[in-house]
Amino acid sequence: MFVRPLALAGALLLTACAYPGTSVRTLEEKPRLAFANASPTAMLFINGVLIGPAADYDGKKNTLQVGTGTHTVEVRENDRVVLSEKIYLGSDMTKTISLPK
Repeated sequence: MFVRPLALAGALLLTACAYPGTSVRTLEEKPRLAFANASPTAMLFINGVLIGPAADYDGKKNTLQVGTGTHTVEVRENDRVVLSEKIYLGSDMTKTISLPK
């Protein structure tokens, strides 16, 4: 009578044993851009794509997170190019671009 419950308890204990699981994660910090002296009407383009007002990314309240690599940064105001620059950004770096006043 006691053999069956003991066998069941032993089986349950063996199935509950497992090797600890491990995982490794690499956290890559993406580079960020900030723009100083941007007027509220200056529009930001990254690699030809409209991002929005450059003033939104002043470096104090907000920065723009981009991928690591080379990017074409352009700021336009009233159909006039204020800044056009090709830049390389490495991981975990913040680049502040000062726009002309």
